[in-house]
Amino acid sequence: MPATQTAYGFERGKKKIQRWDNCPIPTPGPNEVLLKITAAGICHSDIHILLAQSPPTDRMVMGHEVCGTIAEVGSALTDSPFEIGGRYALLIGMACGLCDNCRNGKDNQCPKATGGFGIMSDGGFQEYLVVSQLRCLLPIPDNVSFAQAASASDAILTPFHAIKKVRHVLTPTAKVLVFGAGGLGLNALQILRNYGCHIVCIDKKASSEKLALESGAHEFYSDTEELGGVETFDVCFDFVGYQATAAECAEYVGRYGHIVVVGMGNSKLMLPNYDLSRRDVTIHYNFGGTSAEQMEIFDWISRGLLNPIVQEAPMEELPEWMEKLERGEVVGRVVMVPGQKQKL
Repeated sequence: MPATQTAYGFERGKKKIQRWDNCPIPTPGPNEVLLKITAAGICHSDIHILLAQSPPTDRMVMGHEVCGTIAEVGSALTDSPFEIGGRYALLIGMACGLCDNCRNGKDNQCPKATGGFGIMSDGGFQEYLVVSQLRCLLPIPDNVSFAQAASASDAILTPFHAIKKVRHVLTPTAKVLVFGAGGLGLNALQILRNYGCHIVCIDKKASSEKLALESGAHEFYSDTEELGGVETFDVCFDFVGYQATAAECAEYVGRYGHIVVVGMGNSKLMLPNYDLSRRDVTIHYNFGGTSAEQMEIFDWISRGLLNPIVQEAPMEELPEWMEKLERGEVVGRVVMVPGQKQKL
């Protein structure tokens, strides 16, 4: 094992991702493991971290969609299930596992969580990561690739959690409207098609049509003007989170319908209170997903119910891919692979 590694992350006062060479590779403590990173996804949340007005720390290795193999096991973990070479993905949130929320399967809302990998604590944009929160290590099935497992940590988990909130509505006669065919939206389409409902996708980029239809949409439009009747959808998913898309959800959701807000393009949204009350509309907000749901996603991928749209790139290209992501040039999900040779 080398003595040093290269890492990428946030540094206070700088709006671009930073590269740090010759970082020491840490040694795990008695109750920790050392994870050799095999894939780490990039996400729009990474851009939000770089641009944050009140960052949680002065410097941090980013990357919250993380998986890898165990390189070292702490001396006190001799009777644990963790073995050298074991394949694991990380649950992003460092939940305590003991509070009422955790014990009731809601560990994405743990009030005692001590941080989040790549969000408040060091993450996966490096070659090795010490993990002390062992309950965050989730085993990856043998027939699920590292790239798929990394994307499952957020890009699939977030829409999966959101969709489960309204799964009782998703019958074969239900009409569902999905705003946004980016990384989360495309995965949402794949998840939704397993419920047999009629799916309409809206994305301002006409180039998204092919992938959206292949992922499960029955209809695709680049503008709501082509949709026709308002107040006709049982569920409206907003994977964009701008005021404009939220307003369109409010316009097209039907009586006793559901609006599920997932995207966080704007920090505040205004919705027509009277109109939505008159129609008995339910509004759901969404934050990540649970460890049980992440394991369920691995099972779905293993059984062929989901086929994540993921491409791999060398970790050295991370700054370039972050620029592409910010410009809206990334289709599906991209995972960075440490040690992979840079394309010439």
